[in-house]
Amino acid sequence: MMDIRQLSIRYNVDHDRILVRINTSAGDEVQMWLTRRLVLGLWPLLNRVVIDHMAIPADAKTDGFVDLAAMEPGTRKMLADMRQQEAVQSSDFVTPYRNDATNRPLGDSPLLVTEVNLTPQGSGLMLMNFKEVLTEPASTRGFQLDLPAELVFAIMQLLSQALQQAQWQTGPETPAPLQIVEAATEEIDLSPDATRPTYLN
Repeated sequence: MMDIRQLSIRYNVDHDRILVRINTSAGDEVQMWLTRRLVLGLWPLLNRVVIDHMAIPADAKTDGFVDLAAMEPGTRKMLADMRQQEAVQSSDFVTPYRNDATNRPLGDSPLLVTEVNLTPQGSGLMLMNFKEVLTEPASTRGFQLDLPAELVFAIMQLLSQALQQAQWQTGPETPAPLQIVEAATEEIDLSPDATRPTYLN
């Protein structure tokens, strides 16, 4: 399992793609490109999986009056929005992304993602499998992230910001990211000594 230290998601206007960079506590870095076509297919799927499987914490217990399993989609979406706000408020968007990676296990060129598989787990984790399947030049690179719900919600915040920068139309499900004061919303620091940002209410 990759021990993620920092994550950066930024729209690159020259390539008209979203660049995702992940560095780990071991000093490794993985980079990947997300194209417009891939993101426009991934975004509604990611939102649906989060609402269906991650809106309610894995350890939540009913009070006997509410059937958690039968909760309607509108209520689930409201709970998912609340969980995303909590995840964003507890994340560090201030610390700059470190560019001192000593090893890139997938190579120096970013992975051109052609396929993403989302697999929600009963424990509250989500498995995200990224693949680059190309014929010219031939490539079958890929890697998997095992993400807790809080990190999934933080990633959605960063991705929604990148989507707004790209001005890609994704329909009514595109959320407006929370406004962050004195913070670069394109990256997040997950190291233990990370500081918390300040938010507008």
